[in-house]
Amino acid sequence: MITINIFGLDAIIGDFQLSNYGLVLASFESSHSSDEELGMDSDTVEEYIGHNPVPVYLDAPFRSKLRLTATLIKDPNTINSDKNKYFTEHECREILRQLTGFRGYKQMQVFSYEFDELLFFHIRVVNVKYQKAGGRIAGIILEMECDSPFAWSNEFNYTFHASPSSNLILFNSSDHLYDYLLPKVTIKSNAAITNLTICNLMDNNWTTTLKSLSAGEIVTMDSQHNTLSSSLPSRIINNDFNMHFIRLVPGKNEFQVNHGIQITFTYQVPRKVGFIL
Repeated sequence: MITINIFGLDAIIGDFQLSNYGLVLASFESSHSSDEELGMDSDTVEEYIGHNPVPVYLDAPFRSKLRLTATLIKDPNTINSDKNKYFTEHECREILRQLTGFRGYKQMQVFSYEFDELLFFHIRVVNVKYQKAGGRIAGIILEMECDSPFAWSNEFNYTFHASPSSNLILFNSSDHLYDYLLPKVTIKSNAAITNLTICNLMDNNWTTTLKSLSAGEIVTMDSQHNTLSSSLPSRIINNDFNMHFIRLVPGKNEFQVNHGIQITFTYQVPRKVGFIL
């Protein structure tokens, strides 16, 4: 398995920032060229129909994840003697406690030498190695696994005051062009309304319907996790919902609403970058 070595000015993993602990990203490998897997190898799903000798293409899902390696050493600018360039047992334990002591995935941001877009990786540390010199620990090597083949953009947050008189247009700049983007959506109305419909004209008229909305009520829809909640604690809102969670197609999304509402979309989009300096 080939992994990608991380380089950069600094990095933040969860709440742990390397520079706050006097650490920098480095490598103990040679600087010659290398091949790096981006975790984008995919399987082709096809089906033969009738006597047609050519199969019908159905899908090509990714079957791997992005795998990263980060080598941590002490910042040479903060070392005042040869003795201090090695890690003590206490320092190793403190670093590993923070980087391996969580469940699931943490958000990692690497500060690149060349800034293009603010990107994040959702990672978990799956293995730790020590790089020793003369029997002492000179580097801590973190092997990490991402939640997907993608990096993720900064969080987008768009609020619209939608009305029946004009359509709402939202552009989804996702790099994953064959799947929906599932946002978190909040809906609010200043007046009580009945039979609210939100129709995405670019998604075969996919329509989200709520039977009623009270004045000042805020409805929160998490399309990724298929959850719906109301700011009114006594309301069982799922009974008034047609279970069509709002989703975004790649590119242009044009929504048509039948009542005046305030609607907010919050999401991150996947980026097919692998990893760059």
